[in-house]
Amino acid sequence: MLPHEYDTMRRLEGTYWWYQVLRTEVASDLSCRFGAGKPCRLLDAGCGTGGMLNALRETCPDAEMTGLDVSTIAVECCRERGFADVINGSVDRMPFPDATFDLVLSLDVLYHKDVAEERSVSEMARVMKPGGYVILNLPAFDVLRGRHDVAVHSTRRYTIKRVRKLLEAVGLKAETIFYWNAWLFVPVLVWRLLTRLGRPREEISTKGDLSQVPPGINALLTTLGRLDFAACRKLHPPFGTSVYTVARKF
Repeated sequence: MLPHEYDTMRRLEGTYWWYQVLRTEVASDLSCRFGAGKPCRLLDAGCGTGGMLNALRETCPDAEMTGLDVSTIAVECCRERGFADVINGSVDRMPFPDATFDLVLSLDVLYHKDVAEERSVSEMARVMKPGGYVILNLPAFDVLRGRHDVAVHSTRRYTIKRVRKLLEAVGLKAETIFYWNAWLFVPVLVWRLLTRLGRPREEISTKGDLSQVPPGINALLTTLGRLDFAACRKLHPPFGTSVYTVARKF
């Protein structure tokens, strides 16, 4: 990502509604599979500035957590949060032995232009114990590509079919997979199309979509986002701005 995007992420990820919704759901899926007293060694592959690790430290205190990120800026942010076990490295070549982790998280990582998606998914499967899980979140549909993708160095977006194919190629089976943020699909589509019209690439490449939201609106968006996620998990709509997946290694 562009360096200033790490600053934006670090500043907003603790309160911004989208992060709040996703992290609550990840913590819920982790708790369902690794309840109190059940050991869980967890890797956040592409941990960014540590927001997910920080959230899990509060909601899943029994988990043994490790972070991995290619950015030295991100790793330093994580260490400032008190995460000593965060390593500078690539998700394409993870510096861990086989069958190390019970759970691998990778949230909005595979889409980056410097990530070899097939190699990275293979590495996730390799470092995961038999019976272990991977939780992925990925941006959906190429038609939604916009300036945010440029700012964070995104090169691809996903469909459910594409995610299934990636997972099955390395022996992972999706237990649950669905699009979410369906309620904002049309507004985001319109916004992305408008921001692409009549503007040079250089102008749209310097700043992503994240920005401070007034607290009241942020609280409303968080509530709506959680309702959307719950509905999408049950109803499996054919569209959304992200693809969420929980898969298992057999």
